[in-house]
Amino acid sequence: MMVVAVGITSDEVRSLAGKSAARRSERMPGVLKCLVVSGDESLRHRLDTMADLVGWSACETPADAAELRTFVEGDYHLVIVDIARPIGERVNDSAEIAEEFAGRPNTLVVVCGTGESVDEELWARQLGAWVYLPGLSEGDALMSLFSEAQRVVERRGVFQYV
Repeated sequence: MMVVAVGITSDEVRSLAGKSAARRSERMPGVLKCLVVSGDESLRHRLDTMADLVGWSACETPADAAELRTFVEGDYHLVIVDIARPIGERVNDSAEIAEEFAGRPNTLVVVCGTGESVDEELWARQLGAWVYLPGLSEGDALMSLFSEAQRVVERRGVFQYV
């Protein structure tokens, strides 16, 4: 079986995932947690899968605004907010979530927007987002995002010990 997005076989992916988790546990005994806020089920699933492959301990992916409320008080190292395909009935709900988490120390916020909106990117940068992604990213780019976020968290030395 081939993994099209990454371009390697599933056996190689499992091998890489095992090595990544082993390296992470050697360097850092903590729990890495992320939260994905998107109305796009496919994107939530892809990001959850990539987080697992890179070695993140937990990736919460609420499906609706009611479920999201249960995660708002949690501590996350990485929060990915999709403002192009917002969760909930109001478009501003996702923007408010991004603002909430951007104000928390030691939380990296990634904003996913549309590829055509300069205003969204300016808003994300003014907010203090760690990364702004115009449009959807695939495969290697998503793995790189989680790997780099992991390195940033490790350098900051901010994680939860189990």
